[in-house]
Amino acid sequence: MSRERHLLFEQGYLTGFKDLITTDQIMARRVMALVNSLASDPEPEGSIHLGGSLIYRLHIEDCRVMYEVTDDTVRVWSLGKVRR
Repeated sequence: MSRERHLLFEQGYLTGFKDLITTDQIMARRVMALVNSLASDPEPEGSIHLGGSLIYRLHIEDCRVMYEVTDDTVRVWSLGKVRR
């Protein structure tokens, strides 16, 4: 059973989330739910570990979340739209 980690949100994520709320509230809810779940499962299906670091990338449709995982913390760095 995995333990809950603390979630820390950096300004880049908060700014991106604020922008997303104004343009797509449904996607903002999906992102919020998935990011909150990182506390208990920091490596969900679809996450990509960027080798040689503690950084992960996670795509949620057209959004990309970048975050760092340590023993007791998930630090969410950024949220942005990506072109596909």
